[in-house]
Amino acid sequence: MSSSSLVARYARRLELDNTEEDLRRRARGRPAEVVDLIDELLAAHVRAICFENLDVIATLAAGEARSIPTDLDSLTAKLLDAGRGGYCHEHATLIRAVLCELGLSAYPILARVHLGDGRTAPGGQTHQATIVDLAGRRFLVDPGFGGGTPEAALELDAESRPRMTEHGEHRLVPADTVLEPAMRAEAEWALQSRTSSDQEFRTVYAFADVPREQADLEVSNWFTATKPGTRFTGAPVVAKTLDNGGKVSLEGRHLRSLRPGDEPERRERKVTDAADFADVLRTEFGVELRREITDLIWARVEVS
Repeated sequence: MSSSSLVARYARRLELDNTEEDLRRRARGRPAEVVDLIDELLAAHVRAICFENLDVIATLAAGEARSIPTDLDSLTAKLLDAGRGGYCHEHATLIRAVLCELGLSAYPILARVHLGDGRTAPGGQTHQATIVDLAGRRFLVDPGFGGGTPEAALELDAESRPRMTEHGEHRLVPADTVLEPAMRAEAEWALQSRTSSDQEFRTVYAFADVPREQADLEVSNWFTATKPGTRFTGAPVVAKTLDNGGKVSLEGRHLRSLRPGDEPERRERKVTDAADFADVLRTEFGVELRREITDLIWARVEVS
């Protein structure tokens, strides 16, 4: 790892105006001030570091089946130094390490995703996020759910109000108020979100407020990166959050973007070939990969 502190490197990657000293001072403030700091970090994080599973696909395309490295040296080299993105296990581990270096109390949790039709039983605990404890008040911090990630810290409190961001409204509610017993498993809390076009909140994922052991995180990471037929092992998925409610995403061949304004601009097209794929990664998401890697990934898209 670079001799520069993790906080300083993270601040540079996010292009924050605050110095490292400012960030450390703010992290020692009152709980409300720390929540403001976390909100700013989340908003900057999701704009600077995209969501992507490209290493998962490249590894599988090369005939391997292994989890993605989440040790801090590997993460900082990839997400901070190389300008890459990652998926939930990478984002969660990175921001949690930053928060801990800032002197905050943070621990990992695992969640079961509930988005998608046709679910009749709880899925696996495949999503990783972080809980921050501020003088006994606990907050969900999650920059790693892709385009629908909450860009604000959400308090684990049944009386807390939904929080509005540029990309939607998010809330935490007791799981037993929105999930049938057969779908609840051990969950205590459910994350719900809705966009400006939604009438109702949708349950995104559910979790228990239980600090998870490193071995549990490693099993979840391995399962997510290797199980055939899942969203993350089937096709490349890349998502980037833009300002003012905008977003751009790529799933397989399908490139979609929303750029807001007086007349919001929505575009959708199919990526045509390996050269177009490499260009889209570079120009739309800021992801620079060697051409042999993008060709390897694209070959898997072509046969899917």
